Amino acid sequence: MTAEDASAQRSLLQESFDLAVLDAGAALADGPALMAALRALPDRPTLVLLEGGHDAARRAVLVAAGADAVLDPGSDPNSLHAALAALIERRRERRLERHRAALRERRQPVDLVTTSPAMHEVVETARRVAFADSPALILGETGAGKERIAALIHAAGPRAKGPFITVNCAALPADLFESELFGHVKGAFTGAHRSHRGQFELADRGVLLLDEVAEVPLHLQAKLLRAIQDQQIRPVGADEPVFVDVRIVAATNRDLRAEVEAGRFRGDLYYRLSVIELVVPPLRERPEDIPALADAYLAVQRQQLGRDVQGFTEDARVALVRYPWPGNVRELVNVIERAVLLCRGSMIDIGDLPVAIARHGPAYAALEAVPDAPFDIPSEVRALVADADIKLPSAWAERSWKEVRAALLLEGEREYLTVLLRQTHGRVGEVARHAGISSRALFDKMRRHGLRKEDFRAPRKRAK
Repeated sequence: MTAEDASAQRSLLQESFDLAVLDAGAALADGPALMAALRALPDRPTLVLLEGGHDAARRAVLVAAGADAVLDPGSDPNSLHAALAALIERRRERRLERHRAALRERRQPVDLVTTSPAMHEVVETARRVAFADSPALILGETGAGKERIAALIHAAGPRAKGPFITVNCAALPADLFESELFGHVKGAFTGAHRSHRGQFELADRGVLLLDEVAEVPLHLQAKLLRAIQDQQIRPVGADEPVFVDVRIVAATNRDLRAEVEAGRFRGDLYYRLSVIELVVPPLRERPEDIPALADAYLAVQRQQLGRDVQGFTEDARVALVRYPWPGNVRELVNVIERAVLLCRGSMIDIGDLPVAIARHGPAYAALEAVPDAPFDIPSEVRALVADADIKLPSAWAERSWKEVRAALLLEGEREYLTVLLRQTHGRVGEVARHAGISSRALFDKMRRHGLRKEDFRAPRKRAK
């Protein structure tokens, strides 16, 4: 190998690409190191060797050397192009599935976390029915954890080694719905330049989750029912059916019985899907799950975002438990991610949570108990306020009195602590004793307001 060849190889291995096409003779004679280096890349490309003739033994040697495919460069150009396109498409589908799996792993803790009796019952039922092949219907509000229960059915059953494919029926355009579920053959319609495997076929020997199944167009529900009953599909434009071995799990946040009565969902399809029916309770009905869920998602976000956040203050935990969570677990995930990003210390405090949630904390609860009658303010303080010509932000006029009162309390707390820290030159013990609170509570308040004792220390005098 010449120096120029070695330099070219080093440059090549610094790039990212999907397909590597090499001459078979050169690859085996002069470039075994290149083949090994390509196979060792983090995102290993598909390796294609070009070899003329049809020597089966020779082709076996090439495959053993690491080739994913061996093509004859002397064959018809259209056939060669089609073979390369098929290899690229196969790689694209594998990459998409890895991406979906990574997203599922990132969004969810590894295990279901629950201490709620109602949720425990749902989990135990899911485990018991995991070994059957009967369709299952999971009901519950958006974000309550229906996909997690479907994933549990997949993981706990005999299909665990097969694929787990999720189809969001609400996100599919009506004109592409049939092709996405059942696939199509080349030339089936305008724009069908190649054959496409549908989600049923991709889920073969695994589990197919039809999320938001109530959104399936009415005219396609009969074909969906037939596919579930007969375990075979007919791709768009195909003459022959394709047999599939798939377990169906459906999920929806709608009342399917009401949809059937309204004529928007076929009754026979509903009865077929609901052989096993599980109802996931909303998060507000299982508040005992919130602390454990918050800790589990905090661990996930701490690893994903690289932040050293250890836990929640007591005020923050109280607010999380008291909040009604209209967006359920999905909303909790987003709130924890936001808090980890905004947290300035090692503990997530009430100030790191959205205002709508922070209002359910102990400080806001104490404000609710304060009567609207004027406070017993000393006369000298009244005179000071009267002479100060205080101007409030105009935006506060759009907020409720309770919100303004809370903001004033927090701002007053910050100014009060600032004065004490300045007077004591940042001696936290003295400030805590003067304020009548514990040092830990003081540190929590200082962290909430971004106050550091170091900023108030008296400058040291220089030695003469």
